[in-house]
Amino acid sequence: MAEHHTSRRAFLIGGAASLGAAAAGVAAGTLLTIAVNPETVSDAEPDTQTTVPFYGIHQPGIAEPPPAQAAFLGFDLAPGTSRGAVAEVMKKWTMISAALAMGDTSADESLVSVGTEPGRFTMTVGISGPGLDALGAERPAPLVDHPVFPGDQIDERMSFGHMFVQLCSADRVYLAGAVRAVRQSAAAALTPRWQFSGFRNADADSTPRNGRNLMGQIDGTNNIAASRATEGGAVWVKDAGPRWLIGGSYVAIRRFRMLLGAWEDTPRGTQDRTIGRHLDTGAPIGSRQEQDPVDLDATDASGAPLIPLDAHIRLAAPRRGAGEEMLRRSYSYSTGQFDSTMGDEDAGLIFVSYQSDPTTSFIPVQQRLADSDALNRFVIATSSSLFAVFPGVQDSDDWYGRELLS
Repeated sequence: MAEHHTSRRAFLIGGAASLGAAAAGVAAGTLLTIAVNPETVSDAEPDTQTTVPFYGIHQPGIAEPPPAQAAFLGFDLAPGTSRGAVAEVMKKWTMISAALAMGDTSADESLVSVGTEPGRFTMTVGISGPGLDALGAERPAPLVDHPVFPGDQIDERMSFGHMFVQLCSADRVYLAGAVRAVRQSAAAALTPRWQFSGFRNADADSTPRNGRNLMGQIDGTNNIAASRATEGGAVWVKDAGPRWLIGGSYVAIRRFRMLLGAWEDTPRGTQDRTIGRHLDTGAPIGSRQEQDPVDLDATDASGAPLIPLDAHIRLAAPRRGAGEEMLRRSYSYSTGQFDSTMGDEDAGLIFVSYQSDPTTSFIPVQQRLADSDALNRFVIATSSSLFAVFPGVQDSDDWYGRELLS
């Protein structure tokens, strides 16, 4: 990739001309590789593209297979911030996202990411209920204040907020440059509130195999297929939502600290029964393959359920016809810090789910888990947030949240 000398200031004031040039570049075939529509990618095939299309009905970073690295950022609106000020930030973020999706790193004045490739970079942007309140905008009904569930130990400094950004890439250096550009372009209207960094297996970009989380559990089994997510239904807001949200989604993000020492001291059989799966293969208890159907009615010779009543997969399973399905896109995390009060490292899971209505999916499922999940002995929810995700940017004249903020 050629080195860029354009300053961030020059990049950000380029306005619609920059977006237009970006769109022209896509039309001229200047992507590093041919970008593939998620609807045409088989869920059984590895995803080897290095760029993800930016323009479309939906924002990227939701239905596509997640790359190995991610950053999640929460922002607060500065007191007295107007819709116009937020709109200016959204226009800047749109320019940054469109450029970085193609490998144009000129937004990163620090030059951190020059010479790196996008690694299927995506940027996904949303707003919370309190964020809409602060702007004097009406909330859609599903965007409730995020509930605090039994057992939660929520640190409010690392939760909630007004605006949300998810950044993903296979290249951690490329991602770092994107984080810097996003933060600094928002400084006039938004205050950083929290940031999480997540990771997945190193082969996340070259194999369809589900990776493992830090408990050794295969994570992502029985998830909604990317092709199904693209079709709509459980993921995308359709006609029932406000006009500015049609084509968007809702994202729930919760950070769970894993009590890894206690988990590792637990016998394997108990670990399996806690999850409801054999940890080595990922197969449901009583089965042999990860993708074998989960039979919640199966019993052992004594008549007891093979999958315990408090097993994680039993309680997390969406009830038929209840609208509880969601698209999970979670990452592991480790802060690198040892907590002497807990006697263990601060590490765990950043749970991320996208859904068309959190009041019928994420919230009832999480309530069920909080009440009686056997896994609760080994995890603590320390952060939790809920945001509405804008629809996609359609063309070079469009920008994040235009329908809401214009």
